[in-house]
Amino acid sequence: MNLFRMAVIALVMILMTGCRSIAEEHAEGKEAVPDNAPVSDVESVPYAAFALEVNYGRGKHNSFTAVYDKQEREEASIKDHLNGADREGEEALNEMKMVLSELSIAKSDSKQDVISNVLEAFNLDERYDLFHLRVKWPDGTSRIYHGK
Repeated sequence: MNLFRMAVIALVMILMTGCRSIAEEHAEGKEAVPDNAPVSDVESVPYAAFALEVNYGRGKHNSFTAVYDKQEREEASIKDHLNGADREGEEALNEMKMVLSELSIAKSDSKQDVISNVLEAFNLDERYDLFHLRVKWPDGTSRIYHGK
């Protein structure tokens, strides 16, 4: 899991410093994003809210929670008690936007497909004791996914 975290940090650094020049973006007809734009300004998240909790046994130290909400303003937090890493504010928002912008959950997806895709996106073990996910899309549709 630490390898995933290092990859995320590396990707954040690449995105924050910019991988392409403004000239390339203009040549492709895209609006240029400033080199110093934070990831939270660049990534697009297809969800209005996303709240994940995964437990691996009893006790708070065996849990992973990740929350993203853009109801009034964008906010995120990650409580990774498995690795002793908690993130809030811009750091959590950047990481959540990176993961969620790549995660595709359709309203019609099966529960097992959603659970598998979410665990893979967050690099979590599939041998969980409890999985709880609440997703809300911008159109107001919500789904809750439980797994044991």
